[in-house]
This record gives sequence, C-alpha cells and structure tokens, in this order.
Amino acid sequence: MAIGRIIIIGGGFAGVKCARVLRQHLRESEYDIVVFSRENHMVFHPLLAEVAAAAMNPKDMAAPLRELLKNVHCRTEDVTAIDLPNNQIVYEGSESDTKTMHYDQLVIASGNTTNLAFIPGMADHALPLKGVADALTIQDHVIGQLERAEVAETAEKRKWCLSFVIVGGGFSGVELAGELNDFVKTSSRFYSNFKKEDVSVILVHSHEQILPEVGPNLREFARERMERNGVKFILKASASICTPDGVGLKDGTFLKAGTVICTIGSRALPMIESLDLAKEKGRLVVNPDMSLPGFTNAWAIGDCAAVTNANDGKLSPTTGQFAERQGAQAAKNIVARLTGQPTKPFSHQSLGTLCSIGGKSAVAEMFNFRISGFPAWFVWRGVYLTKLPSLGQKIKVAVGWAFDLLFPPQLTSVRVDSTKRIGNAHYAAGDMVFVAGDPATDFYVVEQGEVEILNRTNGTEVVIAILGNGDFFGESSLMARAAHTHGCRARTDCEIMVMGKNVFSQISENLLPFRDALASSVKRRTLLFRNFPEAREVVKEIPLTELIEPLISPPMTPEHALLEVVQTINAKRLDYVYIVDDQHRLVGLVTRTDLMRWAEVIAAQPDERKRLDLKVKDLMVPAPMTVTDTDNTEFAIAMMREHGYKRLPVINKETQSIIGMLRIENVLERVLQQVASSREKSAESDRKQEIQLKNL
Repeated sequence: MAIGRIIIIGGGFAGVKCARVLRQHLRESEYDIVVFSRENHMVFHPLLAEVAAAAMNPKDMAAPLRELLKNVHCRTEDVTAIDLPNNQIVYEGSESDTKTMHYDQLVIASGNTTNLAFIPGMADHALPLKGVADALTIQDHVIGQLERAEVAETAEKRKWCLSFVIVGGGFSGVELAGELNDFVKTSSRFYSNFKKEDVSVILVHSHEQILPEVGPNLREFARERMERNGVKFILKASASICTPDGVGLKDGTFLKAGTVICTIGSRALPMIESLDLAKEKGRLVVNPDMSLPGFTNAWAIGDCAAVTNANDGKLSPTTGQFAERQGAQAAKNIVARLTGQPTKPFSHQSLGTLCSIGGKSAVAEMFNFRISGFPAWFVWRGVYLTKLPSLGQKIKVAVGWAFDLLFPPQLTSVRVDSTKRIGNAHYAAGDMVFVAGDPATDFYVVEQGEVEILNRTNGTEVVIAILGNGDFFGESSLMARAAHTHGCRARTDCEIMVMGKNVFSQISENLLPFRDALASSVKRRTLLFRNFPEAREVVKEIPLTELIEPLISPPMTPEHALLEVVQTINAKRLDYVYIVDDQHRLVGLVTRTDLMRWAEVIAAQPDERKRLDLKVKDLMVPAPMTVTDTDNTEFAIAMMREHGYKRLPVINKETQSIIGMLRIENVLERVLQQVASSREKSAESDRKQEIQLKNL
C-alpha cells in the first residue's frame, strides 16, 4: 500500500501546530508529513523586540523544528510555486536546482514577507523587524549609534545618533519602543559624553490609540507607563517619506533620527501572489473549514489566510494564538477529510492578549482579567517557556532569564549581519569565479580588472568574451534558475561585487532600468549568430590576424598635454586616440565623447593657470578592453557586440604592445563576403549535381 504525503509550507505557529496534531492522529506507515521552512527553527515573534534590545539571547527564542516535530520530515528548501491542479509543489533544491514534489494534502502556512516600499525611502533607510537576523541587525546598529554618540563632535550629531523612531503602534512597535527605550537609557550610564535624558525614542502611529488589539484601559495603561519611562508618542500621524536623516510625516513635520525602524508593511509571498485564487488584502480567502475554494486537499492557515472566526463572524487576527488554533483545527479537518468525516469551521474564543512594554513590565488581558506591570511581564515570559520543545531547554532558558533580572544587558557588538547579501570578492589572475555546472547563487559586477567567460568545446576551454570595469555577469543562469552553462575566470587581478540571488531578485523585479539592462544583456549574449548560423561557421574560418588594420593615428602618451589631444582629434576628425606607455603598451583611451567631460573638469579647476596644464593621464579612460593577436574572430565579434564597440584595439600577447585595431565595418564586410562566396559555391555544387543526375 502506497504511503500518502502531507506537505506543510511554513514553520511558524500555524504550520508547527498542524504538523504536531497530524502526527498524533496519523501513523507513519500511512502518511509522511513534510514541513518546508526556510529556517530550521520556529521563531516566537513577540520576543524579537527583546532580542533587538539585547534583553534576550537570540537562541533562547528559537525552538528547533526537529525537536518540536518528532517523526516529521523537516526541509529548509524554498518553495517557489504551488501547482494546485496537479497536486504538486515546486521548490529550489540544495544545489539551486528546481524540483517538484507531489502531495495528497497541502497546508499553506507560509505567512507573509516584509514590504517597506509602500513609503518612499523606507526600504532604503529603515530597519525592518521580521526575523531573528533583523533583530540582531537592529541590536548591532543601536549599539553602534551609542558608540557614535560618544565620540560625536557636535551636539547636533550626538542628538541625531541618540534619536530613535519606531513606525507602527501595534504589538511589534510598542514592544520594540518599550524595550529599546529601556535598553538605551540603562546603557547610557556606561558612557561619559551623554546621559539618559539625551536619548529620544519616538513611536509614530496612525490611529488615536496604540495597541488596537487590547482593551482601552490597557491601552491607556501601556501608553501612560511608557510615557513615564520616556517614550514619546505621535498619534494620528503617518510617515510619508524616509531619508538618511529621519522620517517625514504627512503633516509636514520632519523627525530627525539616526535610527528608523518600521514595524508595519507586509505583503504576500510571490508564491501566494501567483495563485489564481481570491484574496483579501493579500491573504488567501478560504472556506469556513480553512480549505481553499474548489479544492478538497488544499488548506491555508495563519497570516497568509483570511480565516473567518465562526465564534464572532470576524476575520481572525494575525496573532500566534489564533495561528496555533487554526493549525490544530486544520489538522483535525484533514484527518476528517481522509476518513470520510465532515469537517468543522474554525471557531475560537480568544484567551487574551499580552504585550511587553519595556522595563520588565507588560499588559495582559486573560480570561476577562486584566493585569499589568511586572506580574504581566512574568506571565508573558512563562507563556513562552511552555512552548519550548524540551525540559532541558526550558531549564536552560529559565536560568538565563533569572540571571538577566540581576544584571544589565551586554553592550557587546559582534557586528553580525546575516541578512547581508552584497559583498566584495578579490580574485587573482587565473582564479576561477565559477565553473560550468556550478549552481547559480550570485550576480557579479566587475569593479576592477577583467574576467574571461569560458566555453568548453571538445574538452577544450575557449574564451568567448572578456568583461571589464562596470560589466556584469551571472544574470542569465539566475533568471533561468539553472546551473552555469559557462565558466568564468579572472583574466587579471579583479575586485568583484557579489550580489546574492535574493537581493538580485528583489532589485530586478522592482527597478525597471536594471531589469531592462538585464533583458538587453541576455538578448545580446544569447542571440548572437542564433538567427544567422552560416555566419558562425564562416567566422570560425577567418583568422583574426587577417582583419587587423593599422592605427588611424599614432598613439599618444600619458604625458601629452590636453591641448595636443584635442588638436589631434579635431585635425584628423578622429573618434578616439589610444594612449600607450614608453614600451608601447596600451594603458588608456580618449574618445570624442570624453571631451565634454574634460571641459567640465577644466571649468571646475579653481586655478586658471593650471587649466591648460592638465595631462592625458589625468583624464584618460584607463585599461580599455582589448583582444590579442592569438584570439579568434568569433571572440572578437562577441567582445564588440557585448560592449557596443565600433573599434577594438589588438595587442601582441607576449609584449602587450598595441599592433593595430579591428573595425566592425571591415569585420562584417569580410564575414558577409565569405557567406556570399560560400552560398555561391554551394549553389554551384548543387547545379553540378543536377547536371550529373540528368546525364545519368
């Protein structure tokens, strides 16, 4: 008998609870339960604020999925698409290859993702608070601001460093404002150049009251307690812009701050957006029993689903409490569906709400009782302890928290930035950046130096393109979600900017000029010779040395005066002048289009006497792209096509001295002549064969 498979996408409250309840009701011999989650742990999101404020060890709030989910298969690969009609998911394997997996039952509990782009500049200059990495980034940034304030040379700079603005007055914003205020002001005693009174923590909220999820009495208590501790509130105000200097509000007020943290703004994952299903504010609309309309084996729960609570007829809030109950009920409904029993609508009576407000204080509504202050905070921490997977972890965390009550938070900044996906890499000449067949994980931009694109033909590597300063590569494989089809090697010592595929995807999706440049690059690199295959065969037969022409004008040296270059270009109507050193090695290039830039530089020279003293070496474009006399013609054409060159200098491979140039007109004329000649020979051969057949 075949074993069935239940796939759960998401390792949060909803997904974990669903998997645990399913495992309790279904035997391993009957069903495999597979949980896909990018992280190998479940995050208790309400405690992220305490991690950001260095009040908690990040590992204390991350419960390992493999400990939580006994006899459940946990996978950390990304699910990229859902094929509901064919009962399968598409995911990215460990080698960055695309794979599919069939399911008998599917539970979508993927949550949502951060979206700060709804406010201009927010995505560029504000910090989000969505995961553990974000919390650690905030912690490191805040400690860095304290260090900058300590050495600030002006009072204005110090005030800017010590100003913190939190956008959003829901649970996350209030918790973060309270914890951050407590952390920064407590830590100020370790610094000599500012006091806690110099610290400013401001919370901006668009409604009249904070914490819309709790009762009015607790809202007021939370606000009053936080104001007493020094947190400032700007209510009925919305952010309209974010800049490096702070946040602008819609009423024209500008809040100068060195730190802006945005706790609002989310959107559905691309995987959810691509589903052709009804959605409400980006969340999947589901039936009362949480199944997707039109499907008996697909369900959606948690933050990604619009689940109506049958208890009050309202849409369920996106809290951990409701997510857990939805997960449990969805699991029971799946079991009912598998056994032919009727499913039940989701219904839950809220047990209450808890919210930390800093200073080891919280507000809580539980079972119609309201508590606040330290008792509520103690209950708040206790609720989390019960969710840890093992007794050992519960004891370890509890002991750590007990010590935290006695000692201040640490100011250690380890500069952890696990979400950083853009960096720089150095490659020495001859180093491989990647080889054909490697998984595509990054996008590359050459900042300095040159790289070679390699193609393997009959076991031999052939250079098919050379890329230099400002050129990029790796985009084709990333966009195709495939392994590299070509290799890449450093031709010279190189500095290369490396952009991770997640950042690459975000930029290419949202920045139109970048997307157009990528599309143009892919088209340019893939269509060469595709529609003119005869030309490829002809080009292979033409030696490059037969196409080299003498330079139109003798090269100049870096020590030539600017005036001499302008006179030479003007007198001979040149498009360019090559610059060589004393050994005739090509070191630079001057084009007619550079002359306008030169004019701007000359005009900006404050000393009029020095304006005409500028040398070629001060303004030339260094290290132009070249080919050698040993390269082939196909490679040279690809170089000219890639960079849009009409002329390409040719150097001697051994001496590196310039020996001539290629003109695109001459190259194309030779290629077309050869193609025409080849066609005539082919036609003549066909005529002779026809005559021979007639004679027979």
